[in-house]
Amino acid sequence: MKIKTVNNYYTDENTYIVYDENTKNGFVIDPGYKCDGILKSAEDDGIKIKYIFITHCHYDHISDLEPLREKTGALLVSGDKASINITDPDINLSLSGLGYALSAKKSDIVLGDGEKFKIDKINVKCIYTPGHTNCGVCYLVDNKKLFTGDTLFLRSIGRSDLPTGNQDTLVNSIKTKIYALDDEIEVFPGHGESSSVGYEKKFNLYVRN
Repeated sequence: MKIKTVNNYYTDENTYIVYDENTKNGFVIDPGYKCDGILKSAEDDGIKIKYIFITHCHYDHISDLEPLREKTGALLVSGDKASINITDPDINLSLSGLGYALSAKKSDIVLGDGEKFKIDKINVKCIYTPGHTNCGVCYLVDNKKLFTGDTLFLRSIGRSDLPTGNQDTLVNSIKTKIYALDDEIEVFPGHGESSSVGYEKKFNLYVRN
């Protein structure tokens, strides 16, 4: 399993391309980067995008979701509430963030909390981590890499003052779901640099273990 990252300069949003190095089948996590840029990055390594995963509903993580679905035929995977929230411009904040209303289509595949999904030899586990929004999830890949969206950042955490957010819920999600994982697991956030579970437990002043 390999990971490529493309970063949206304007929002500092990380879009990840995860793929099987043998079959070249892969998936995109949080397509907030320009669709053509995602496709170019994938084509450079011969990657075939089969699925799109989203960690939550906000515009900066789904701005190019629909163009990418259309051009690749990839199926959209999310948690239950995100499938609904991405259809609502008031919750996905597209009017204020993009200047127009974005109403994406519902997900093709909805994963429950703790449910697993397999792509060739890559194993993905969906972990519900509400708080930044009520639809937030993290994806644990091969029990080694954790994609946290806007739940957990390097020495920081997501906002909770936006629609459907809740500070207590966010802190509880991090403590009970993320900090319960092995310290060695790498953390790939929706914005900023990567980290690890053990590092955040030790140095993140927003959530003490």
